Amino acid sequence: MVGDFYRYMNIPLSCKVDKTVFKKLFYENANLSTADKSLFTDIIDKVTWLYCLKPETINVQPFKDDIRDYPEIEVIEVVLTTEKGLKRIAEIVMRTIPYPMLLIFRLEDRLQFWVAHQRTNLNDSSKNTIDEMICSDWVSPDDALMDTLDIRAMRFINYFTLYSDIVDAISIYNAKALVGEESELSGEAARKMLAAVKEINRQIVALRAGLKKETQFNRKLEINIQIKKLEQQKCKLLGGAV
Repeated sequence: MVGDFYRYMNIPLSCKVDKTVFKKLFYENANLSTADKSLFTDIIDKVTWLYCLKPETINVQPFKDDIRDYPEIEVIEVVLTTEKGLKRIAEIVMRTIPYPMLLIFRLEDRLQFWVAHQRTNLNDSSKNTIDEMICSDWVSPDDALMDTLDIRAMRFINYFTLYSDIVDAISIYNAKALVGEESELSGEAARKMLAAVKEINRQIVALRAGLKKETQFNRKLEINIQIKKLEQQKCKLLGGAV
């Protein structure tokens, strides 16, 4: 049953589905490798279709243009036995159930939220192309993120705007975890900042790996200077994200 985990989101009871999605659906409709099947067998305890937001259950209009078709929004919960392979599981679930989705991983009393805009596959309309996947950190059911996912505060123009607000809420939450709650950020600005920080971190990791292997003193000095500059760039970026 849908419990109190998601009460702060204030999704109307009319949207409640609360039905098990059997793993057979993924085995039969997703091109799963042996490793993928192991994830579903060993890591996933249960998949539940929690809510379906569609015109019959909530007063929001479908959206469709040349690249997107958002007739409804699904809320899917995946109960895990351990924390492993989450990005791959998210990708499989989102591709197999081709609707805009709020995907929630639950591990005991912790939650992690995944979202990704989707585009219609121009070569095969039955398939979808997933944009960048965005996820929160693990949170408790009473974390501040739950308040930002209150759909009553979101735009009910159509399912694209509503889903965009959900994506923005998680993006902004992630960014504020770095720059502080007092910062004012749009969803787009938050995603750009997070992407820039991720790239800087990637470069720093690569440089530090190279530093360990370097034997020449002058080259070590150059690498340390590069790392310092990147750390300064990141500091400036986080400090200037208001």
